[in-house]
Amino acid sequence: MINTYIGYSSDPDVRHRSTSGGVGSSMIKYLFESGNIQTAISFVFDSKSLSYIPTFVYSYEDYKISGSIYQEIKLLQFIRDNIDKIIGGFACFCLPCQAKAIRSIISANNHKCFILGLTCSSQQSHDATIYLLHRLQIDKETVSFLQYRGNGWPGGVVIHRKLLPSIEVPNNGSIWTNIFHSRLFIQPRCFYCKNTLNDFSDVSLADPWLNEYVETEKEGCTLLATHTTKGEEFIQEANLKGYVCINEIKKEKLLKSQHSTIARKLSYLKHPNLLKGMLLLFKSSVYRKFILKYSFLFTFHCWLRVKWERLMSLS
Repeated sequence: MINTYIGYSSDPDVRHRSTSGGVGSSMIKYLFESGNIQTAISFVFDSKSLSYIPTFVYSYEDYKISGSIYQEIKLLQFIRDNIDKIIGGFACFCLPCQAKAIRSIISANNHKCFILGLTCSSQQSHDATIYLLHRLQIDKETVSFLQYRGNGWPGGVVIHRKLLPSIEVPNNGSIWTNIFHSRLFIQPRCFYCKNTLNDFSDVSLADPWLNEYVETEKEGCTLLATHTTKGEEFIQEANLKGYVCINEIKKEKLLKSQHSTIARKLSYLKHPNLLKGMLLLFKSSVYRKFILKYSFLFTFHCWLRVKWERLMSLS
């Protein structure tokens, strides 16, 4: 890390519609308007598959604020398959496990690359969304649009339905919270991840999970860390030109905000045998089918997961 900051988008609308503070979306705008990039990746929701689809955009006017996307997207494959559609400098958001490979692919094709890294606890499979709809008794065919985050902080899942009222599920203290933390739907690689803060990005972005913000913040702020000289320069320029408002903070504050995720991943690495047992059980198709059949069994699973991880953290 070079420096750490807390900030937000200077545009109130962008700040409100983004996941946490809107610094990332405002950085995309700055990069386009300053001429540093000519191509970026945006995401469009497909109501048929209930999935977010990546697409290239060539101006900020075509970029869509989608908030966090809690479903697996084959971003590397999309970039490889469409590398000839990239024009000039390139920027995108990505997970820690994607950043290094994306930079390598883009650079190998002689494009400048700027990576906005997402701080990540884990990535969900598409099945997590399908199970959420099942628990809410929502017919998949009625869903016209779904957004996981945005519209204030910490936000929540908003499900728009055809000819029916939309449904909102809070990001914290809800069935979605339990699904997200159940470990039943996360990618297998997430159990072995050591790179929570997205060290291979130019700038990494995080939610401010600290009491002083959780208790008072409604519109959202972004915790960010610069990891490259280019990342530091661009953040400072965006701040000076009025795209974002940032203030420097101590690195310890960023680490504290992500402490639970960092500690959990460390406990996984320290206890490979307990982790192996968790994987064998949680990823078993028989176990998953049984646990997800009834809501009370899923509640039992969530209790078991907490006990299992507590054992790993204490031993």
